[in-house]
Amino acid sequence: MQRPYIIAFSTVSLDGRIAASTGYSQLSCTYDKTRLYLLRGWCDAVLVGANTVKIDNPRLVKRYKPKSSRFYRIVVDGRLTLTPDYRIFRDKTYPTILITCKGNRAEEFKNINVIVFEGECSNGVLDLREAVSKLLREFNISTILVEGGGITLYNLLRQGLLDEIRVTVTPKIFAAGRSVLEDPLGKGFTRAFSRLKLVYHELCPCGDCIHIVYKVVATWGNPVRARIPYSFKQLKELNPNMQDV
Repeated sequence: MQRPYIIAFSTVSLDGRIAASTGYSQLSCTYDKTRLYLLRGWCDAVLVGANTVKIDNPRLVKRYKPKSSRFYRIVVDGRLTLTPDYRIFRDKTYPTILITCKGNRAEEFKNINVIVFEGECSNGVLDLREAVSKLLREFNISTILVEGGGITLYNLLRQGLLDEIRVTVTPKIFAAGRSVLEDPLGKGFTRAFSRLKLVYHELCPCGDCIHIVYKVVATWGNPVRARIPYSFKQLKELNPNMQDV
């Protein structure tokens, strides 16, 4: 089954955390934030999980000139723990799609013009394969950028739906807190997940961070072919009118 090409982007501490136990998560330098916004501008959609919405309350709009006018915001919330009050649902700059389990009462979201996809679930965990394939069929969404959080990234990887993992490693250590990928049941993979191939790495222009790109091999379905630049310089060249960072 054909589906969108899905990229995960995360900025982590040296010990693989995206946030401290207190919730503090300011890790990105100026260049890393710009890299994220440039990458978001390239993709057709950005996807986040419910916890990211609760913690950050983001709008997730495009910051730089988009490659195309198509852009959607996607929220995954299997148990439908969110309410329509969050900014991503109220902001109408771009359409928002909510993916949740069948049987959840989502009328409040539909009433404010949020597009609702209902999927099959097991213990509140969505089967995302049909949902992401539907995004391609119905909305022509061919590239998706996943910006968190750890549980959403884990479920996508476990279901074979991540094609690339792009990580910026920063010179900071939390020693506790939220991980870049996290199984809410605390089991994880019985053996280390190793279907990864290093395809790119570079020193961040700040001189202190390293950006790494891994391809995930043997994924599920037939992802759309995508050629999205890896380097900061090439991403920036796609937006020639942006100010220097």
